[in-house]
Amino acid sequence: MFDELVGEKVRIVPMEKNHVRGLYEIGNDQKIWNHLPKAIFTPNDMQDFVEEALCQKEAGTEFPFIVLQRENDKIIGTTRFFDISIQNKSLEIGWTWYTPAVWGTHINTECKYLLLKYCFETLKLIRVQFKTDERNIRSQKAIEKIGGVKEGVLRNHMIRKDGTFRNSVFYSVIESDWISVKNKLTNMLENPSD
Repeated sequence: MFDELVGEKVRIVPMEKNHVRGLYEIGNDQKIWNHLPKAIFTPNDMQDFVEEALCQKEAGTEFPFIVLQRENDKIIGTTRFFDISIQNKSLEIGWTWYTPAVWGTHINTECKYLLLKYCFETLKLIRVQFKTDERNIRSQKAIEKIGGVKEGVLRNHMIRKDGTFRNSVFYSVIESDWISVKNKLTNMLENPSD
């Protein structure tokens, strides 16, 4: 299904078991896990995280990726396709997290550009979905910045790891949005100071 995607600053490659150590080294900052369904405290936690993602890949329900900094091939984050529906030509991009060292840069913008381009131009999908915790304002702003259209909020959609109820904010990009979203992302990447 996928080999790798290469941008100016990043390479997105399929996740493998040998990525556990690199992911743990950049993923043990607890700020990363504030709004995600689980937290990573130990190398074993990260091993479980990777093994679970690879099991889902084998089952055909998810496709996890590693994000590498192109200049040095250092792992800087991870993301994945999930809720993959071949019949409905749709999927969700999520489980995205990066080392805080690249927060506020154009890394996420370039990753989303490469992933969305692959979804709409190679896989010929008609819908790509994103969702985030209602409390995760940073994530909502990032999704809106790349052109995600807010569709609504599912109340009590999930139970957080602390036991509280999570409302999830849903966004999408659909095939008729893709040209304008692509132009927006291209402009953002070509003019990073804007």
